[in-house]
Amino acid sequence: MLTWGHYRFECHLKQSAKKRGVVVIDVNESYTSKTCTKCGHKHSKLGGSKTFKCPNCGHEHDRDWGGARNIMIRALRDGYESSLYQ
Repeated sequence: MLTWGHYRFECHLKQSAKKRGVVVIDVNESYTSKTCTKCGHKHSKLGGSKTFKCPNCGHEHDRDWGGARNIMIRALRDGYESSLYQ
């Protein structure tokens, strides 16, 4: 699996989840590490910094942690919204 491309891994994951009756929610990850976890401000000029400091509210966090948190929030929101229309 370490040599698989992103698409192949995604297909395998979805197939395995389907066999087990697990729902997979696709999430658009764009700007998740550039978005403040406190106020939602998108800060596009971060460069290679590993730390996010929001120019809007001053909140500071690790970009990887913030990106993961924002992806989780999108998955919860998108999963809830899609369940309303099923």
